[in-house]
Amino acid sequence: MINTARFWIWLTLAIGVNNPKHKRIYESYDNIADFYNSGVYEWRLCGVFSPKDIESLENTKLSKADEIISQCKTLGYDIICIDDPKYPHKLKDIYAPPCVLYVWGKLPDLDERLGIAMVGTRNATQYGVMASHTLSASLSKLGVVIVSGGALGIDSASHTGTLEAGGTTICVLGCGIDYRYLMSNASMRKNIASTGAVISEYPPGTHAYPSNFPIRNRIISGLSDGVIVVEADVKSGSLITVNHALEQGREVFAVMGNINSRYSTGTNKMIKDGAIPVTSYMDVIEAFPNYQIDTDDNTEPEFSGQNNSSINKEPVLHREDLDLSDTVKLVYKCIGNEPIHIDQLVVKTGLPVSKVLQSLTELEILALISCQQGRLYKLA
Repeated sequence: MINTARFWIWLTLAIGVNNPKHKRIYESYDNIADFYNSGVYEWRLCGVFSPKDIESLENTKLSKADEIISQCKTLGYDIICIDDPKYPHKLKDIYAPPCVLYVWGKLPDLDERLGIAMVGTRNATQYGVMASHTLSASLSKLGVVIVSGGALGIDSASHTGTLEAGGTTICVLGCGIDYRYLMSNASMRKNIASTGAVISEYPPGTHAYPSNFPIRNRIISGLSDGVIVVEADVKSGSLITVNHALEQGREVFAVMGNINSRYSTGTNKMIKDGAIPVTSYMDVIEAFPNYQIDTDDNTEPEFSGQNNSSINKEPVLHREDLDLSDTVKLVYKCIGNEPIHIDQLVVKTGLPVSKVLQSLTELEILALISCQQGRLYKLA
């Protein structure tokens, strides 16, 4: 793996990620090492590279790739290259597949299992979070691998629903795995790596530049057989993933939403334009009969647009004799007897994640709330 990896990493360092020339080299040469060792004359002769590419190939040192490999060993990351048997075939078939994947955890066999990407707005409504959580849990119980991007909102709810159901999920980052990106989700990423994988095409230390995330979206759809958009407005970045999915021949699904919500305008329009409407996890399973998934034992409750949370529930009792700041009090009032995810609290309070986390810590110290696995909170 190391002997091959150093050359693929070198190629990526030289001509960048999201480059279809990687795939052309893979298809044209039996061994990437032979391509590297053939030198400048062959690089010019092969007809793949521009003069600027050739100059970059000449100036990029192989030792830089060796440094990255050493760093990955220290961090405990695996390196899977496009010529590795563990590299997913469905990803290899896209227009510009990454020639290197950095992996924290274990990448599941996506060529034998149905993979579904779940994407949507970071500013998810309670309905969106609940739909994402329920759908991902139901699908993962059937052995479906859930793929998402690790962001707040729909991404986090999808990863969390999968983890709580004991399923396998993949988080695709737009930065180095070790980079301090969205640290409120650090524990979630650790849990993902323990049963699935956190992956990136960017080497360790790469910053979370905004331009990286639209690029990585092709990997989210490329690892999947279909993409579900849970909530998105008409200008949502999730639609970039949808466009990649359509180009890659993947199925596209959209969760039907409230016509009065801006975060359903994109999904409802997608349905009008031909996306498969989702009202149940079975809408997804039925679109892939070749996988022959047995649904008899899946008893996860369906989600609906109706809010039945108050039926047969104990009344929510908040203490009124507490000396709390307005911020902490606001978070406290949003927590009830049923577990609520931190992403929902961010949406309901309108507060920054950092403020919500500080408030939750104070409420836990006061023994007013309890924290459950998956960053869920309820009254103590």
